[in-house]
Amino acid sequence: MCEFRTLPGRGPFHFVCVPGVVPDGPETFLRQQSLLRRFGPVTVLTYPYDSFSVDEVLAHIRAAIERARADGRQPVLMGVSVGAGICLELLRRARDQGQPIDLAALLLISPFTCTADLAPLLARLVGGIEQEVDRSDGGRPDQALERGRAFFRSLASKSLTAKPVVTGWRSFFTLLTPQGFAEWGEARIRARIERTLAAITSQGGVARVLALRQLGGLDQNARATKPLTEVPTLILWGSKERHTLTMDGPGTRILSRPDLASRHFPDVEVQWVYTQDGEEVPHASLLKNAPDFNRHLRHFLKRRARTYGLLPRMALLARAAIPLALLPALRGS
Repeated sequence: MCEFRTLPGRGPFHFVCVPGVVPDGPETFLRQQSLLRRFGPVTVLTYPYDSFSVDEVLAHIRAAIERARADGRQPVLMGVSVGAGICLELLRRARDQGQPIDLAALLLISPFTCTADLAPLLARLVGGIEQEVDRSDGGRPDQALERGRAFFRSLASKSLTAKPVVTGWRSFFTLLTPQGFAEWGEARIRARIERTLAAITSQGGVARVLALRQLGGLDQNARATKPLTEVPTLILWGSKERHTLTMDGPGTRILSRPDLASRHFPDVEVQWVYTQDGEEVPHASLLKNAPDFNRHLRHFLKRRARTYGLLPRMALLARAAIPLALLPALRGS
């Protein structure tokens, strides 16, 4: 069963956050939580480790949205990578069933819509897992598992900068520097991600990979003229998606262009994310490049909050009391 963790927040919204296949939700959105909580409570989804059912996940997400509205908040749906594809699947099914979901906004980060969006290397890896599982003799699930872990680790590697942490007596003095404290924090998050990868069972790992082909992607037929939702939508792309997604895919090609994306989301904003120095940003790197993604999220959410006559108060006094060594770890918020 999916697990949800809800953090309190002030503001008109309630964020329902859907992660990719890895890392888990709490790690994926770790450096967005303080920003989002200025605009309202945050509910983060974690998938089960021993199974994966798209139908079950969609039902849980919809229930979380309904709970948020019942509490008097305006639901904002946020999906990252495969999680964005799951959000699209939820909206498509709801539209086709004549039961559209009432949202205040939609946030899609590096959206994966279907397996045809994957970059060639990852597409071959996923295809090999699918072929192994689909074999008439049952295949080699152990090999499929290891390929699955390689796939998950490849996705997770985009999240953090791989830098060694100084150990021994030098580590104490390193923690007193902004860079050293940041690297220590990265190591802790990396360890949490590795524990998640180790906790995913063979059955659960293969199920997560197989779930990718259940995502139908964007409409390519007559329904393509019927929007998935008309709520304000923000789509953020890493400027270096090519190692994970091909931007010529059936979904990425459309969602990366405002003129095409507007057929599915009439009120859409599409942004390519770079660092402040103009460097490229990898796929869904909300941890490693939190300040760069958060800058766009903050501007979008401020505009949305104004429509409800409310802007969150920033905790300036609290920040003033934070030791300088802690600031690099919090700049993503």
